[in-house]
Amino acid sequence: MSPAPKAVQLWRYPVKSMGGEQTDRLFLGPSGVVGDREFAVVVAATDRVLTAKREPRLLDATARRHEAGAELTLPDGRRFTTADPDADAILSDWLGQAVGLRRQTGRVHTVEEYRKDPAEPSSLSTFDLPAGKFVDEAPVHLLSEGALRTAGARHPDGTWDVRRFRPNVLLSAPEHGPAEDAFLGTRTAIGNVLLDVTEPTQRCVMVTQPQRNLPKDREILRSLVRASAGTFGVYATVARPGTVLLGDTLAADGVTARELVR
Repeated sequence: MSPAPKAVQLWRYPVKSMGGEQTDRLFLGPSGVVGDREFAVVVAATDRVLTAKREPRLLDATARRHEAGAELTLPDGRRFTTADPDADAILSDWLGQAVGLRRQTGRVHTVEEYRKDPAEPSSLSTFDLPAGKFVDEAPVHLLSEGALRTAGARHPDGTWDVRRFRPNVLLSAPEHGPAEDAFLGTRTAIGNVLLDVTEPTQRCVMVTQPQRNLPKDREILRSLVRASAGTFGVYATVARPGTVLLGDTLAADGVTARELVR
């Protein structure tokens, strides 16, 4: 029997579609990871959220939590916070169009993006994000090292870097195969958090986009479509808020390693 998967990397992404930050703990509230996708870049002309599916350069910027909200670093080295009065102007200058940073306030936001290949104009579409969060589907995303190894074996010329897939929790897996899939449809514990693992994560063109020394690679998505109808990783919602630490074990039925030793 394989050992239970553990959290080997923890990630949050303060600005939607920008590079995120690794941390040694995540705080999860009822609506997801605190500080995750708290901000988004919005096109001034349409008031629609801009994502890396339409503007891949967003992935070359990074964001980290900051007392002012988030601190952003652009590829040219410019660094500023979301509270900087010039933040919108700096982003607009970098992207070559009028944009602004928006903090999630509970309203529903609309995204306009390419769901498939930006080379196909017919793939441009709009959709509404869940109220109160700048996430596409669910607020927590889990992926395992085993899933990365298995996918990498199918497309060995690809760079299967975790940054392409943007999970909140990367799980250990001593063998090949997606360890996270075993928890689909269950209430699962990690740290002192309870998660309802709801559905596989459906992938899109974003995983193929270039970013910070990762090349564009359309075969990444094609190989996932062939192998699993384009799914990779799992989504979850928060049933009981709490904290996840590096090394915490994912366990079924609401039992955690930390609770067992109390």
